[in-house]
Amino acid sequence: MKYSYVPYQILGKSSTDVVQRIKAALPRLPPIKIGRDGTIMEWAQDFKDPEPQHRHVSHLFGLYPGHTMTLEQTPDLCKAVANTLYKRGDKGPGWSTSWKMALWAHLHNSKHAYKMILQLITLIDPKHEHEKEGGLYSNLFAAHPPFQIDANFGFPAALCEMLVQSTGSDLYLLPALPRDKWPHGSVKGLRARGGLTVNICWKEGTLHEALVWSGSSGNSLARIHYGDRSAVISASPGQVYRFNSELKCLKTWLL
Repeated sequence: MKYSYVPYQILGKSSTDVVQRIKAALPRLPPIKIGRDGTIMEWAQDFKDPEPQHRHVSHLFGLYPGHTMTLEQTPDLCKAVANTLYKRGDKGPGWSTSWKMALWAHLHNSKHAYKMILQLITLIDPKHEHEKEGGLYSNLFAAHPPFQIDANFGFPAALCEMLVQSTGSDLYLLPALPRDKWPHGSVKGLRARGGLTVNICWKEGTLHEALVWSGSSGNSLARIHYGDRSAVISASPGQVYRFNSELKCLKTWLL
């Protein structure tokens, strides 16, 4: 696993002093490592964890919202991420639940991501609102006295990650769809990296069709993925692409 500083190239800032200092600092950062217990090491040394089920999972940032750990490029690290999540457990405040939901989505574990949804939307008994964290109050604010808005904001972000994920060059459709729970559905207007917009329709738990388009000339989309299928694409700005379940481009048209 290597740390990345690609965005400076996109911004055309390759010669700035800040970029040069970052280039010099990155090789000195300790790499992500797997501990003796098979989990991602939280610290540079493999210390014994004094609180195994602590709510924080900051050392998993590289999986989400970062992209230095992926199932395709770092499968061993992703296995260690799963071990870490199992060890930390599912319980915790709403913000932690939303984050874990997104992490499970990036491991393409739809069952566990859906489990996190159910945990987050559990209504708290009004008589015990000042005692509980996690779940929702009757006004749908995330429970954590007085309330926890980052859980409410994190939930739709994690939900979107269950349906669409993207890197600078790859787009993943329905990577963590709980097919038995949401067998039929559609979403419109999801945004992906590179200025992409995505509409998806699925039936009987399977992709039916997807529309993908870019409104800018700066997109770098090269591949689109669904399940074990992949297709090469070069998305022109202002052009809409319609894909079927086989990722065959059926039609294109201008916005």
